[in-house]
Amino acid sequence: MQIIVLSGYNVMVVAEWVMALLALTKLPRRWGAGAGALALLVFVGIAGFSATAIRAAIMALIALYARASGRTYAAGRALLFVILLMLLWNPLFLAFDPGFGLSVIATAGLIWLAPLIEIILSFTKSAFWKNAVATTLSAQVAVLPLLLYDTGNLSLVSIPANLLTMPMVPLAMGFSALAGLAGILFGSLLPLLGIVLAFPAYLANAYLIFIAHESAALPFSAYMLPPFPFWLVLVAYATLIYVASSKRFSTTPQLRFAKKASM
Repeated sequence: MQIIVLSGYNVMVVAEWVMALLALTKLPRRWGAGAGALALLVFVGIAGFSATAIRAAIMALIALYARASGRTYAAGRALLFVILLMLLWNPLFLAFDPGFGLSVIATAGLIWLAPLIEIILSFTKSAFWKNAVATTLSAQVAVLPLLLYDTGNLSLVSIPANLLTMPMVPLAMGFSALAGLAGILFGSLLPLLGIVLAFPAYLANAYLIFIAHESAALPFSAYMLPPFPFWLVLVAYATLIYVASSKRFSTTPQLRFAKKASM
C-alpha cells in the first residue's frame, strides 16, 4: 500500500516536511499549516487528481485546518463527510471506481481497527513496531474482502513488505522533494550539488523498489482464488463493524492513525 498507492499518509508526509522546515523560521503556526496545505495540493496535482488522491487530500486539509485552529480532528467524522461530499459530486465513484472503495475502507480500518489491534499488541514494548504492525494489519484486514471480490488475488507478502517499507516512505518522499527542489534551483548552475542532494533520494527509493520487486518475485507470494461471492463481502464487513463497535473492544481512536488515513 505504502509503495504504490497515493494515500493520506503520503500527502500528510509532504505537509509535515514543509511545516517542519517553516517551523525553523519561527513563523506563526497558521503560516506553516497554510504552506503545508499548498504543498499538499501541488503534490496531489502532480500525482493526478484521482478520486483516491482527492479523498486523501480533503481529509488531510481538514486535519491541517484543525491543527491550525486548535480544534480536535475527528477522523471518523471527516471520513464520512468526505465520502458524502464526493458521492454528491459524482455518485459513480461508488460503482465504477474500485480504488475509491478500497481507499475508503482502508481508511476506515486505520481509524477504527488499528487502535483495537494496538490493544492486542500491548505486550510489545516497542511503540514504533506496535504502531507499524497495527497500521498495516488494520488496512490489510479492512480491504481484504473487497480486494478478493474485485481481483481474487490473495497476497501472502503484502504485510511483511509494508512493514519493511513503512519506515522508509517519509525519508524517500522528503529526500525526493529536496532533490527536485535542488534540481530546479541549482540544476543548471551547480549540477554536482543537485547530484549530491539527489543521492539520498536514490538510495531510499532504490530500497522501496527492491522490496516491492523481490517480495513479488518470491515463490508462492500470491494466489488466485475462486470467485469471491458478494454476500461473503457483506458478511465480512458486518463482522468487522460488529467488532469495531462492540463495547468489549471499544477504545478511543488514536489521532496518529488519522495521519495515515490511506489507500
